[in-house]
Amino acid sequence: MAKMKKRRISWQASESSQVIGYKLYWAESGKLNYDSKHVRLGNVTEIILPDDVKSFTPGNGPMEFGITSIDELENESDMVTLQAPYQFNIPAAPGDLYMETLEQFHTTQISSDESDSQKPIELIKSDTSQKRMKTVSHTKTVDDLALAMDAANFITNS
Repeated sequence: MAKMKKRRISWQASESSQVIGYKLYWAESGKLNYDSKHVRLGNVTEIILPDDVKSFTPGNGPMEFGITSIDELENESDMVTLQAPYQFNIPAAPGDLYMETLEQFHTTQISSDESDSQKPIELIKSDTSQKRMKTVSHTKTVDDLALAMDAANFITNS
């Protein structure tokens, strides 16, 4: 699951006593107008994106936002706009993650045996035709993966 930083958008409340709420508009830069995607907000002066606006979908570049005041007859004020100083798009994930067995050994001295207190290693898939391992989880240590690789080779060769 990808992560995207949340953004707070805030504005000063309208001084008009007839205001019952606001409309937030958004579009890719240079395309913002009253026909853009929008959401009606209550009588608030800030929102958190994307939490407070479920219909907000980031574009592929810089975004422009607009806010208008609404009265009880649905009349709208002039739009106040904001050019987002950063992009809302999420970078593409890296490519295939794999591990291969090398002929060299790494020597180390074990100072304590913590193997009894460790969680069991998750099952990994083995692609023996290309001698590489594909992992299901990327939270394991290199030592855990090396042990799992040895176990997979044992199972494959049995």
